[in-house]
Amino acid sequence: MKLNVFSVPDGNVSALKAKFDQVGLKAIHTATDGAWETVFYFSAEQTPTEIPWVNTFAEFFGDLQPQNLIYFGAYVFEQPSRCYVLTYGKAHFYVRPFCDHDFGIEVAKRIADEDDIKQKASKRFAGRRKKEIGSYTSNTRLDIESGESVDYLQAGILDSWRKDFGRTAKFGSSVLLNAPIDKSGIGQLLDKVTVALASPPAFALPRTAEITDAAEVARYDAILLDAIVSDDRSTDFTHTGHEIVGVDFVFSGNEQYTLTATHHRPRILGEADLDLEALRGYIEDEAIGRNEILGIRIKVDNEGQRTYSKTLKDSLDYIVDGENVMLSQGRWLRFNEDYVDQLNNSVDGIAIESTEPKLEEISTGEPAFNDSSDVAALGYMKADKDFSKIQTRASTPIEAWDLRRGDTVYAVKFATAQKLGYVCDQANAVLEIIRNNANVKKLDPGWRAYCLWLGFKTVTIPARMSEVNSIILKQKMDAWARGCRNLGIEPKLKFSRRVTGSP
Repeated sequence: MKLNVFSVPDGNVSALKAKFDQVGLKAIHTATDGAWETVFYFSAEQTPTEIPWVNTFAEFFGDLQPQNLIYFGAYVFEQPSRCYVLTYGKAHFYVRPFCDHDFGIEVAKRIADEDDIKQKASKRFAGRRKKEIGSYTSNTRLDIESGESVDYLQAGILDSWRKDFGRTAKFGSSVLLNAPIDKSGIGQLLDKVTVALASPPAFALPRTAEITDAAEVARYDAILLDAIVSDDRSTDFTHTGHEIVGVDFVFSGNEQYTLTATHHRPRILGEADLDLEALRGYIEDEAIGRNEILGIRIKVDNEGQRTYSKTLKDSLDYIVDGENVMLSQGRWLRFNEDYVDQLNNSVDGIAIESTEPKLEEISTGEPAFNDSSDVAALGYMKADKDFSKIQTRASTPIEAWDLRRGDTVYAVKFATAQKLGYVCDQANAVLEIIRNNANVKKLDPGWRAYCLWLGFKTVTIPARMSEVNSIILKQKMDAWARGCRNLGIEPKLKFSRRVTGSP
């Protein structure tokens, strides 16, 4: 029997039931199942919906007027302090905003066989790949690279749980089980889910956890507003790729977007035009106040699908630097320990080149440093502003690196940890050009190591990269190091301290 199971926190159950009433889900059956109080909800009164392709060929149908009736339902199992919801049809769209989004992944860590992964979906926050779905042959071991946050797994079930939950399952916000039971065994099955959750995890799974405290959410909302109205580039719309709803993939198509705000004129945008500049232009042109910005909605029209709208928060990705917190699908998320530990281990695996005593403290800016006699005396050759090292057919010049010594090139950047990500962006751009070498007319030969020389505006030089309090910088550095290794280039780091007050 297939069961798509969501877990709903106790504090959200009343709001979920109110949502059911709002969308036309009515209780048609109540009962008890062991210690569970159960209610089955069904969309008995459906409003017919138009079929777009029928409208296109309306003259072919004569007096016929075909319309769709889309029924859906939800089966609620409730105990004190615990609630599971089984969804049918599109009911999962209504349950999802109220569910425990970590539930499916937490179940996976306890009952899934990490040596038998069928499919994995994950996202990254730096590098070329943002979201990806991978399918695997039987008996493939779970392989998670640093920087990945796992959203979904399809996997075999451990032998010790297989008689209860079946041979395979899908794990996302919900759990899709194909259990060897009939409907009379649902309550007992959910009891076993509860038991499984109480057991220790069998393996680590980098993931994010939702922040629900109202005061914390308000503080992060204020930070987001600062980013929207400023020139901050660390936020962006999530209108491409795929999203995961429960255990289903939803892919974007040929959408048309409209920005709307109460008491303001709407603005229609094409798919390619939905970006931060368009949003900021809309806010400025319509004189939308700060307290109104998060009330902006994004209306989405897509041929052949019902028009829907999303809040601005639902439509943006944003990372709060230094706090392991990000906005995704309208929710503030905190990276779990599995994610942070794996990322820290990865960046700590990048070789650190020792810094010469004379260069441990820097009192000048980067150009003066690169020109200094101390640097030259130690054998570094200047390449700063020399755009001949990598030339492309494009008109934009690429500054490949700043210094070179022997077979190592150095990209130099002095700033706070929050601003050092720029040197990673620039270095990644160089790697991308090398990777797509069909666009390179000339590449300076004879080097094998790429070193990021970072001058921190801190009291002390960090002993290792994991000590730096910027998850964004570590994510970018991890992606850069992986890009280097993929090209046969050794990534290195070199640390100095930028003396406070220096130009």
